[in-house]
Amino acid sequence: MSYSLAYTQAIIAVLYVADKIQQGMFDFVPTKQLSDDLNIAQPSAVKILQSLNRAGLIETREGSRGGIRLAKPAASITLLEIFNAIESERPLFRLDLQVQVTGPKPTRAQEEIFAHLQSAEEVMKTQLAQMTIEDLVHKLNE
Repeated sequence: MSYSLAYTQAIIAVLYVADKIQQGMFDFVPTKQLSDDLNIAQPSAVKILQSLNRAGLIETREGSRGGIRLAKPAASITLLEIFNAIESERPLFRLDLQVQVTGPKPTRAQEEIFAHLQSAEEVMKTQLAQMTIEDLVHKLNE
């Protein structure tokens, strides 16, 4: 099982908006331009942007000068926040394994496996929490 492509697309979309606005190219980045430039199908882009908007990471404006922009500074948007907006706390590993064999050994085996998988996911989330969109924009412009 893996997280959806939408998560990666959401990161690149937020990064794209942050960079375009930082360069002074837009007050609001047009949604169609974002979709075209990043090769994200319009319906997928809309769904991603709705999730980011609900999470308070972007804001939108309608009309000819509309589009999207960050709702808060790039320095305060972490990859974990984007993850949570898109994946809605869906776990990476499914832990609903139902084995037929019973007893202390199979029970301990499941407990050990689950503990390691949960630990691995927590390490990943800790890493995501340490990287901000501003960090990524900075790396782009080095």
